[in-house]
This record gives sequence, C-alpha cells and structure tokens, in this order.
Amino acid sequence: MNEDIEMQSTSESVAVTASEEERQKVVDFLQNVLDRMGFDCSVESGESGDALLLNIVGNDASAVIGHRGETLDALQYLCSLMHNGKGDGFKRVTLDAADYRAKREKALRRLAGNLESKVKRTGKQTSLEPMNPYERRVIHTALQGSKYVTTHSEGEGNNRHVVVSPLKGSAPERQDSGNILNSPNAPRKTLNFVYRSEKKRRR
Repeated sequence: MNEDIEMQSTSESVAVTASEEERQKVVDFLQNVLDRMGFDCSVESGESGDALLLNIVGNDASAVIGHRGETLDALQYLCSLMHNGKGDGFKRVTLDAADYRAKREKALRRLAGNLESKVKRTGKQTSLEPMNPYERRVIHTALQGSKYVTTHSEGEGNNRHVVVSPLKGSAPERQDSGNILNSPNAPRKTLNFVYRSEKKRRR
C-alpha cells in the first residue's frame, strides 16, 4: 500500500516537473525574442486551469503592446506555437503587458454598450472594425443578453469583424419629446413688446 502511494507521488512529481520545464522553455523563448527586439523587460509566468499565463514587465512593457495590441498578439501566437508544437494536447497561452488585456476588455465592453444604444435608437445595423478572435468574443459576450440587438461575425481572416443588428420586432427608439419647446410641432411663443415713447419715459 505504501509502495503504491510512493509511486503515485513520484508520478505526479514528474508530471509537474515536465510541465514546469515546458513553461520555462516558452518563457526563455519569449525573453530571447524581447531581448533581440531591444526591449528592456522581463517575463513572468503562471498557470490558471488549462491556460499558460505570461506577463511582460519592465520599463518597455507598454512599448511591446504595439498598435491596438498587434505586437502583443503576434508574440502570443508565437508562444502558443512554441508551447503546443509537439501535439501532446493543446494548452491556451495568454500574453499580457502593462495590464493591457484588462484595459482593452473594459474599453470594448463600453463600446458594445454604446453600439447597442445606437442600433436601438436608429434601427440600423452597424459594423465594427476588424478584430482578433478574443476581442470579437468580448463584444459577443457583452451583448448576448441584450433585448434590443444581436451580433454575428462577417469576413475572412484579418478582415473578420462583428456586426451589431437590431433584433426582429424591436422598433427604433423615439426621441424624447418631453421638452415641448424643442418639438418640431410645438406652438410658437408670442412675445409682446411694449414701446414707450421718448416723451413718456422722460416724465
């Protein structure tokens, strides 16, 4: 019985060591790429469930992000290929720098709310700019419970984008006409001016 327990413990230790070695290979690979690109930063790593988490820290962390996260996404893709290249099971790799992912997700959720209001008001669908799968998923998730709009993706490859459309049966939102003076059919207010002659005013 004790031998079985010892064998199981040893097996788990080997698995953990192998996992740590694979993770370290990805960290070393990314660090080497960053050094060659001339960035003054380092790589932190961790795991969450079935995901490998990488975080770039240092003086140039913000510079690694690139235009709308393009450089960060490219590095994440390379790290994913490096980690999953052997075909021993897929593990998702997430790369972040200067808390960019959280900030971007917050901005996308705010954008989704604004687009929902716009489509609800106009009754017309609107298309977003091309986004990567992660960002499209944020938009879809943010609006999946909406009573007024629905979303779907169109396009191929780098041109794939989200389209926000009004739900069938939802009428455009009417403009608030509570202020009667701003209503196009509002009655015009008549102003009566009283003129006093110069002679009367002197008295």
